[in-house]
Amino acid sequence: MDVPAVAATTSGSLLTVLLVIGVALAHFLPDIRSETTRISRHSILSIAGGISLVYAFLHLFPELDAHRGSLAGVELGIATLTEHHIYILVFVGVALFYGLERIATVVDTLAVASKVGISKPVFWVHIGGFVVYNAFIGYVLVQGQTGTENTVLFAFAMAFHLFGNDEALEQHYQALYRQRGRWVLATAVVVGAVIGAVYTMDDALFTILLGLLTGGVVFNAIKDELPRTRESRFWAFVSGALVYAAILVTV
Repeated sequence: MDVPAVAATTSGSLLTVLLVIGVALAHFLPDIRSETTRISRHSILSIAGGISLVYAFLHLFPELDAHRGSLAGVELGIATLTEHHIYILVFVGVALFYGLERIATVVDTLAVASKVGISKPVFWVHIGGFVVYNAFIGYVLVQGQTGTENTVLFAFAMAFHLFGNDEALEQHYQALYRQRGRWVLATAVVVGAVIGAVYTMDDALFTILLGLLTGGVVFNAIKDELPRTRESRFWAFVSGALVYAAILVTV
């Protein structure tokens, strides 16, 4: 291998490491933001929602469609998948994360005495869903299967998206999430990246996880916007979406 090729490989590897670290640290952005910027939390969440959604529609859905052939003949026990089932995976992702959010919301409404013995198991189930989610993001960063030739664009969108997820999880679990949850999720991104560096998963499994990730991105981004219209910032949402869409279609 010649010197320019080695330099390019080294540079690419270093960039990937920095992107993985940056995405993992997104879980700590709420603390950094509160100390370094006067931009409101609601505005940042609205911008993050716009960026996440536009990335999902412009790049994750097309990437998922490009992998539809890998589902043909996949056995799931109760059914045999075909390429026409590709968007069912997105729906399953939406339903899965809606279910986790609903469980957390129901527990939030219980009296303090009723939460004893319930809140921690619910917390770990909720975090467990996001562990797989975050690990897959780390895997994709290393493998480069991001729906765009520029991995930086994927990393930027996912960092904003995880920032929004972090805010929502902290509202549900407060100190428990700050002390344990965010560290687990940040570590999951790094673990997923390490897995991606030493192992390449089967294309069918990758497609299934990509569908679930896409559904999760769509649900979690919308969840942080639509239910709280008085708190959300429509123009921040639109601005984030339009600016990032312009970047995605021109880069």
